[in-house]
Amino acid sequence: MLFGLSTVSPVVQNSLIPLSSGQIPVLHSQQTPTPPSALIPWGWDAGLKIRRVAGYYPHSPVYFERCPDGIGGKCYDAIANRAGFYTLAYGSFSHQEKVGPTGKLSCIPNEAENPNAPTNRILMEANPSEPVGTPPVQGRCPYFFYWRNHGVGGSPSAYLINDSLSLSQIPAGYGSFYIGLQENLKTYRGTYGGLDHRNRATTPLYEWVDGVRLKLRAKVCFGDKSSDLYRKIRVHTDMTFYNLQHHQGFGVSVNLMDYGVHEGKPSTLPELLREPKVLEYSLAQLHVSGELWNVTPKDLKFTVDRSSDCNLPLENLPFQDVYVPFKTIFERLIAEGKIDPRLTKGAILSSTIVVGLEQWGRNRAEVEISDRSLMIALPPTASNENSFREDAAKSPRFRLKSRG
Repeated sequence: MLFGLSTVSPVVQNSLIPLSSGQIPVLHSQQTPTPPSALIPWGWDAGLKIRRVAGYYPHSPVYFERCPDGIGGKCYDAIANRAGFYTLAYGSFSHQEKVGPTGKLSCIPNEAENPNAPTNRILMEANPSEPVGTPPVQGRCPYFFYWRNHGVGGSPSAYLINDSLSLSQIPAGYGSFYIGLQENLKTYRGTYGGLDHRNRATTPLYEWVDGVRLKLRAKVCFGDKSSDLYRKIRVHTDMTFYNLQHHQGFGVSVNLMDYGVHEGKPSTLPELLREPKVLEYSLAQLHVSGELWNVTPKDLKFTVDRSSDCNLPLENLPFQDVYVPFKTIFERLIAEGKIDPRLTKGAILSSTIVVGLEQWGRNRAEVEISDRSLMIALPPTASNENSFREDAAKSPRFRLKSRG
């Protein structure tokens, strides 16, 4: 994940990162953890109470928005850039990375609700490493997004569906199906952003941030497709920071839950892996298994829907309370030499993935998230802000790029 969009390198594969000898997957902070009661909800939408979501490229043919709380019920041309809203990142990603303003290899969420919607969308290309003549994966758009309400005074929830069950072809190679709800900076012309790097209310300093709290429920359906020997799925939440002085970023993607089938047997995703570093973005992105790192509840699992038509209502499942201690995770990665500690000084929050739903193979997954808040341990102070301004002043040519 690079600034919140799922991509795959055409050259370098993801690599496992070995843990130190004798190391157990338990996090030990170098500092005394801040009591939860002392943490402060932060961000432009603490508690996930505002229903505003839009695509990243407003001029794309697959632009999508769902903004009942926006001006006139709209996002684009109604809500100013940097005013705060969630970006919906979606699309099937191939080795050629054709998702973006052109809308290639992508489709519009909820498109498949229309019975006349195309059934031959090119959703995934064959990778160069696959046999010559391997056909692209075609089918109906697998992405769905809705806002749900929970009564008077209740917070809304974001409801995402990723459904590749009906595909007639077996998705293979590097490609995955991804839909996610995220926050991004306004980074360059042609994109629609929602965070302001000059405003600590939307982009707090690294030293302030402790973690993220949320409520989550999810289910998955695996169809009777014995030919799919390799299928996997994950729900994750991410946090990325950028250092203005060093022009480099660092981020962590935490798997809140994952489920895999390899050669017909259940399996788990790696404990820790690193995405290929793309020099253009100067970003080191690490993926962590929340379960194996003991940073998510042990009982936080997908509910496997075994009904014949995948009709178990998600609202029948209870929400689970989750707290992800990002600061503690970053401290361990710094201690292990996987993140340069110099980058943390004065670094600002540049993007978050509120929730991401990524899958390989043919599955149907549904995830709902509510009451999500970024939590900080230090309130803003004049000294903190002055330190940030001094670092920013050293970087007059600051340009933060993101991948779309």
